[in-house]
Amino acid sequence: RFRLEAEMVRDAALATSGLLSGKMYGKSVMPPQPEGVWQVVYSGDKWLTSMGEDRYRRGVYTFWRRTSPYPAMMAFDATSREICTVRRIRTNTPLAALVTLNDPAFIEAAQALARDTVANNPATTEDGIDYIFRRCLVRPPRDEEVQNINALYEAAFSHYSEDFEAAAEMAGSDREDAITLAVWTVIG
Repeated sequence: RFRLEAEMVRDAALATSGLLSGKMYGKSVMPPQPEGVWQVVYSGDKWLTSMGEDRYRRGVYTFWRRTSPYPAMMAFDATSREICTVRRIRTNTPLAALVTLNDPAFIEAAQALARDTVANNPATTEDGIDYIFRRCLVRPPRDEEVQNINALYEAAFSHYSEDFEAAAEMAGSDREDAITLAVWTVIG
């Protein structure tokens, strides 16, 4: 098995969540990235996060500057593009896990998947877990996986039941079902 290449990791998350834009061609886009990463001392250029459909375009359309590459892609072993690269080196780094847990694109994808899960109206928690699992991995979850994710569901539900503001922030919405959305966002 091989890990997806840098540009494809974000694409896969967006596709699974239903957010991936099908728009092709055109100029580069600037997806969300942490504040201050793209401070260019020798020019007045600014990173202006793309809005609407452009926010969710494929990774191949992401604007790239060699002196300040897109950080999420660097964590997944994208090349610096300073020289021609015949083959990418594959590593396994904790930074990749941090990106998937904290990058706004991955959080937005998890929020969209949570909204779809709630709209699907699963009869039980296990049905919701099965829906997400099949959508993300295209296979049913094993019993052990269901037990582990169910434990995570219960812990997240307990946490967000006590802190509605945190639930609304995680869900990206202050709707009355924000706690449920936040929990499914954590699972997604």
